[in-house]
Amino acid sequence: MDFARSSDLPATVELSNGQTVTVRMIQPGDAPLLVEMFQHLSERTRRLRYHAYTADLPLEKAVMLSDLDPSLQAALVAVVDGDAGEHIVGVTRLARASAGAVDAETAVVVRDDFQGLGLGTHLLTLLLSIARSMGIGRLFGWVMSENRYMLQLFKRVNLPIQLEYHSGDVLVVLSLTTPPDLAIQAERAEQ
Repeated sequence: MDFARSSDLPATVELSNGQTVTVRMIQPGDAPLLVEMFQHLSERTRRLRYHAYTADLPLEKAVMLSDLDPSLQAALVAVVDGDAGEHIVGVTRLARASAGAVDAETAVVVRDDFQGLGLGTHLLTLLLSIARSMGIGRLFGWVMSENRYMLQLFKRVNLPIQLEYHSGDVLVVLSLTTPPDLAIQAERAEQ
């Protein structure tokens, strides 16, 4: 998969079932759409993404998640059109501690009815380009060890990956400084 630039957004992405979604940068007005998406996540998806059962996403928290400081954070949303306008069906984001930091934490969540269609891979791939443009060299995320889908997602972007296991969680670290084709060659050489 080619790495897109943030200038390539919004982008239309075709999923494995033929359905299309639009991927765009998150906007401050997306807070109510984040709350709506959260309400459509299963209890299992909420637990796997947030590492605990979370019953709701307060609007105040959703405002913080959608009104970002572009020197520290970036987020992409996948949207579909519905009867009442747009609906968010997937989100990926990154956040770093300071504007000069080269490490950033990342996360991906996809609404249950859109899981297994390649949407998470598309979102994360698009986010990688944005991370690079921000000068980020490594992305890391904590994944529950039972969340095999998310662990596979991180492996599918064909970047050097480190996995560290800690009490039921896995720290996943992706290196963005190695071009994808070199990462694939390095992986093959190790086999």
